[in-house]
Amino acid sequence: MSKIRILPDSVANRIAAGEVVERPASIVKECLENALDADARQIDIAIERGGKEFIRIRDDGEGMTRDDALLAFERHATSKIRAAEDLAKIQTFGFRGEALAAIGSVTRITLTTKPRGATCGTEVSIEGGKVRHVRDAAAPGGTEIILRDLFFNLPARRKFLKTDATEAFHIVNLVTHYALANPTRGFRLEHNGRQTLGVTATTDLRARAYQLFGAGLLDSLVPIDFAQDDVVVRGFASRPHIQRTSRDGQYLFVNGRFVRDKLLGRALSDAYRNILPPGAFPAAMLFVEVPPEAVDVNVHPQKTEVRFRAPQRALESVVAAVQRALGAAPRFAPFPARPASPPSRTDAGAPPPSPAAVQAALSAFAPEPPRPPEPPPISDGKGERQPPPFFAAPPPLESAPPADGRATEDAAAQRLSAILGGRPRARCAGATRSAGAPAAGARDARRADVRILGQIHDSYIVAADADGLLLIDQHVAHERILFEQRARALLAREVITQMLLTPLVADLSPAQATAFDAIADELEAAGFRATRLAGRTVAIQGVPADLAAEDAHSLLAELLDTLAAERQGVSREHFLRELAAGLACRAAIKINLSLTPEKMTWLVDELFQCAQPTNCPHGRPIILRFDLPMIERGFKRI
Repeated sequence: MSKIRILPDSVANRIAAGEVVERPASIVKECLENALDADARQIDIAIERGGKEFIRIRDDGEGMTRDDALLAFERHATSKIRAAEDLAKIQTFGFRGEALAAIGSVTRITLTTKPRGATCGTEVSIEGGKVRHVRDAAAPGGTEIILRDLFFNLPARRKFLKTDATEAFHIVNLVTHYALANPTRGFRLEHNGRQTLGVTATTDLRARAYQLFGAGLLDSLVPIDFAQDDVVVRGFASRPHIQRTSRDGQYLFVNGRFVRDKLLGRALSDAYRNILPPGAFPAAMLFVEVPPEAVDVNVHPQKTEVRFRAPQRALESVVAAVQRALGAAPRFAPFPARPASPPSRTDAGAPPPSPAAVQAALSAFAPEPPRPPEPPPISDGKGERQPPPFFAAPPPLESAPPADGRATEDAAAQRLSAILGGRPRARCAGATRSAGAPAAGARDARRADVRILGQIHDSYIVAADADGLLLIDQHVAHERILFEQRARALLAREVITQMLLTPLVADLSPAQATAFDAIADELEAAGFRATRLAGRTVAIQGVPADLAAEDAHSLLAELLDTLAAERQGVSREHFLRELAAGLACRAAIKINLSLTPEKMTWLVDELFQCAQPTNCPHGRPIILRFDLPMIERGFKRI
């Protein structure tokens, strides 16, 4: 007797359901995608008890005929593809043709549908994979699917479902993703009779993001619009001062399809490397568009993973898009809200300067400046809020002639003004520029209302503009400047080695020794001369010229520990940037160091020429802003 048998359809469908139907959200996803493929303009979803007891998805799409409604529940029945060649250029959400068959085998499902222009609809009822009835029905047009009692015939699977609140959360999160990716469609979601999400069709992504998340989140995001070869990246990414402890705030799409793609997640992390601290994650709404033949969407039963045919090109495009957007319009972090109870003094160090100390420092350092122009009036906030236009062009800078004898100070003021206004940064004439005519556009960008005032506690540079007050951490500002200089030099292999009179001997841990063997060549190219002795002992004979010999051992240990913690091979660029960050931190000026006005002006001028002037290479903020409303609230003026 033969041991190999053909499985009955009922068994095969339940096996498919194990892959397709993980939880109620899986059913909503499949039916929602079918509605989108049917060109629905409005999709209404209602669930009860997290979708475990009841799910209804209603759309106004093109609907189905009686024959098609019956065939839709057969395995591998689809209208999306005709031949194997079509799999190489999928442009629809659904195409496998097994979702409804799998769903029908584990639920009680009723489908009511009517094609556009037809006079009568069709109702199909299926329970546990068996057809109960097929009959004519009155229907408004489009398709309605009602599902009851998920896993009623698989009690073991039903026990693995989470609480009602957890299952409802997954459905809300899923509908949010698809509503974000399809701004021209309307969505409504109800849970236990109460609406939890409702958006109307709109024109673009920014308006849809405004509908879903409000103006508060939009104000903390920077728009992305990037194209390179055949890869287009658009959307939003959070500014560096917005940091999350998980990736829950990342919405990733490929050709409009919501995905959980490790490559895109890694690209987003790489874009924020040396901007965010370790363990912090950005928020993003990222849409990647590639030709259909350049991505394989047939690699996961639930179609939540994709595979790029040129993954490195996609990764580089995402990194370049995000970094360009962050550098084009940097915005400084607001000063943190004051805690309810003031911190007590401890032996560990002095508390942060009080408002009185800030005011005293301003009075001591501020020269007699020309009277700044009156700031624009603050809106009272009345009236309906409307999202600003997507990717609006920045307003032109006001032209102001430079004052004689203040070229260096005006240069920093011009730089600071350009950054604060979110305008494209122009090179400014600083202390390092030779005498002569200023760079093109520098004269137009100068603003007399931005001035460097002095220092607080020989640690923080104070500046003021028409919008408020700025505090600049001089150590991390210099660290960012040196980091970008060192990174460029290391990547170009323009590093000078300083040989030591007496080699330094370091004993490495097993993990460090493994990492050392993997990057020995890169260490030599980066300026280190190190030789592996017996066992895990290393002799350091030379170090980069701008690194103090006493810091060489600790820096090498930090690098090796970082690489060992990655547990994977790292790119050459990643390693060199980590090295540049370590070199910059050790070479930067420290706090508690008095700076002359000329040095402060030079430091600010150089900072604003950096690609990312908002955060140091380790993720700490460089500049904090006290805006006028905050100051006026402190003085009880508002």
